[in-house]
Amino acid sequence: MAHLKKLYLGTSLDDLDKYTAIPEHRNLGMKTLLNTANKLLEVANERMRDGDEELVYITYVKYFNMLSIIRKRPDYSKNKSEVHKILGDNTDNRNAMDKLEIIYKSLSIRYKELETSKSRISSSNLSTSAQSISNDVINSLSAPEAYTKLGIISCEELYKRMQQKSVLVMDCRSSADYDASHLNYYCSFNVPEELITPGMSAGRLQARLSSKDKASWASRSVKESVVLMDWSTTEVQDGSSTPIAVLLDILQNWDPDVNYRAPLQILEGGYENFLIRYPTYCTNPSVSAPKINNNDNDAIDDIEYPSINDITMKEDIVIFDSKENQRPSINRANKPTTLRTQQNHLKQPQSTQVIEEIRDQHATLLQRAEENDRLLEDASKKWRRLHSAGASQSSEGQESLYNLLQLESESKDNRLENYRIRDRIMKLKEDEVLQDDNETTRQIEIKIAERQRLDEKHERDRLERERLLAIARETKPHYKPAVEPTIAPNDKSPPLSPIDEMQHRILNDQSIINSRPVYDRATKPRNESRAAVTETEASRIRDFSPVIGHNVGFGLTGLKNLGNTCYMNSILQCLSNTSHLQDFCVSNEYKKHISRQNKTNGQVIEEVAALIKELWNGQYKCVASRDLRYIVGQYQKTFRGVDQQDSHEFLTILMDWLHSDLQTIKVRRRANSELAWEKSWLEFTKSQESMILHLFYGQIKSTVKCVTCSKESATYECFSNLSMELPPNANLCQLNQCMDLYFSGEKIYGWNCPKCNTKRDAIKKLDISKLPPILVVHLKRFYADPSNSGGYVKKQNYVQFPLDNLEMKPYLARVESMSSTPKTFRLYAVSNHYGTMEGGHYTAFCKSAKYDRWFKFDDQVVSPLESSNVVSSAAYILFYTWLPPLKGTC
Repeated sequence: MAHLKKLYLGTSLDDLDKYTAIPEHRNLGMKTLLNTANKLLEVANERMRDGDEELVYITYVKYFNMLSIIRKRPDYSKNKSEVHKILGDNTDNRNAMDKLEIIYKSLSIRYKELETSKSRISSSNLSTSAQSISNDVINSLSAPEAYTKLGIISCEELYKRMQQKSVLVMDCRSSADYDASHLNYYCSFNVPEELITPGMSAGRLQARLSSKDKASWASRSVKESVVLMDWSTTEVQDGSSTPIAVLLDILQNWDPDVNYRAPLQILEGGYENFLIRYPTYCTNPSVSAPKINNNDNDAIDDIEYPSINDITMKEDIVIFDSKENQRPSINRANKPTTLRTQQNHLKQPQSTQVIEEIRDQHATLLQRAEENDRLLEDASKKWRRLHSAGASQSSEGQESLYNLLQLESESKDNRLENYRIRDRIMKLKEDEVLQDDNETTRQIEIKIAERQRLDEKHERDRLERERLLAIARETKPHYKPAVEPTIAPNDKSPPLSPIDEMQHRILNDQSIINSRPVYDRATKPRNESRAAVTETEASRIRDFSPVIGHNVGFGLTGLKNLGNTCYMNSILQCLSNTSHLQDFCVSNEYKKHISRQNKTNGQVIEEVAALIKELWNGQYKCVASRDLRYIVGQYQKTFRGVDQQDSHEFLTILMDWLHSDLQTIKVRRRANSELAWEKSWLEFTKSQESMILHLFYGQIKSTVKCVTCSKESATYECFSNLSMELPPNANLCQLNQCMDLYFSGEKIYGWNCPKCNTKRDAIKKLDISKLPPILVVHLKRFYADPSNSGGYVKKQNYVQFPLDNLEMKPYLARVESMSSTPKTFRLYAVSNHYGTMEGGHYTAFCKSAKYDRWFKFDDQVVSPLESSNVVSSAAYILFYTWLPPLKGTC
């Protein structure tokens, strides 16, 4: 928005509401009403750019009033598609509502300020000038400098100072709230709000503190900075009597014996904001700020959204088929003559610019594809040589195959890009932007055709390799790779004790790993179980079989493939690069929360944490995850042996185990809570939560609505990842299209409506009622194919997904959309799958929080990765977060 215009239409929102009435409309047709509503949106957006908040408010309210009138008309259902075409879908209306809410809050504040300023300043022009000068000064500063000027500190800046141990934090919430949850920082203490009263001096306040807090209070003169915080205050208004405002006044004006080394600052958004962004640095991240009734929001909340007729159905979502040899059919015969005339005037300069852009894009593609061709040819020759020697199933043969699968995947992506450029040229010709006789266009089309012929050859080679590989698998179905010995034959080390020898055999003998029975420790007496676990942990010697490296880098250690364990390696590297989880493990914070009363006895988190520490010590080129693999196989037989498994299944089970291993954070039930989502959440957690729950788990609301009576029924289910169906018959699609399909409505038949007391048709709709800080999205690439005797087949769709700014607000239930939780996510890790169900390979792409760049983790090999190569058709599981990255505890 531009600089805000001076208020001129009224002195309150009530004055503006007088302009929002809709005149007589009963005799107007649907088309007229739709055009009027659309015009109101255009005016609102135009006034938004002009900074005229009052007119923006009026036009948006008139728009929603008009929309309400349209929905109530008897011919609405018949014209529903036309309504969506002109006014947009639910997402567009929700975005408009969000803008209205922002304008509403801004105007409320400005009108209050106007009322206050009238008693202080006689000229409104002087106020505008002063505000302009203030903005210019602040805009000329960097963000931290500007915040310091305003007496505010961001959560990110406070976190940095906590890492440097240079800040003293005074938490002026109530003592009960502080005891329930506070900063996990040695130099943070409580100045209880019940002790703070106006008119006090610093000395008098100090006398009321406990002996422990008095020592912290005394350090305010030696710390580089002092920060105050309560639950949610961002700034202190003059004359405010809140505890944090009174404390600030005491320290600034009634503390004569102390010279502060820096201006006092207030934490932006308070403890609630810090809790959201840095949950691992709070003693209990599950607490909630006290609820404050705010009647100012009633006007916005009264707008009902959506009605049953506004739910976007699955069949209404159109995803263009982007098959390689098929383009969407577009009828351009009805293009208005005036539009064609306007395009003809712009055709010449536009065509030159467009063709240059296309030429550059295709040149870049050719360069990338030719380099991949060279690598693919070399890899193919190596694999054929190994196959001819009968070694295609050997360790070297498997590594050669994995490399080949990745190069073929990149070749397929290049092929899709070549088709995309071809289709774009054809479309531009149909639109008469490009001419058939353009020499540059003709040269590009020749190169596109040449590239297609090469791609067809690569596809024939791939099919031939698949045929040979299938034969090799049938002849050697029971192949198991050799297990590396831990101790060399000539090792002169002292003989192992019987216990150590048994442990060594367990870790290195595959037959023992596959056949060792699982003991039910639940049958043991409680005390004996704890003693056994403690003894085992104390005497355990883990076998990571590390390979020493030089200048490896923290978090850049690879994982050995122990026999088709790439599925496990891929997930573990994604979790290792989850900076809040990594910090939780490396700092040993997890040890404070281990549960010994569950099925896995805390063993899974112990092994995951031990492995993550090895990955982050910066000494090893690669390590082995033998101990974790043994523990995992002990509790889930699917993961024993050397058969390839599904990384999504492994991730889902691992998350549940980790949550159970750490489920020791007790949560107080809120008395008389009537919120259905909250009751369901407490039933799932049983009032005991974990750091894994706080990071990865969210909640889905499933709403079923009767088509006849509109009776609504809702159920809730927790999730650690979301599984997205891929659009059928679409070679290329967007992640948001997959989400649109997942969160759209679908018809169900024979639903027992509790209001109608009979079976009715209904609509089922999913929304997110609790958004996790880390959102894991699984792309459902594998499905049972009836034409293949029910065997599983892989979908090879190229799903384009954003590296930054994944917007989740369109998919939220109302209760979550109104929360203060951030709704925009960034990508930090991808688990990839190459190949097919018959033979495949997993890798991981992760963005290191330590080095702020992407790396490729391919079993024991770790290499830098350009961000432009992160998105590929191999993407299988996406890890998104809105949490700020931690640089890593190393």
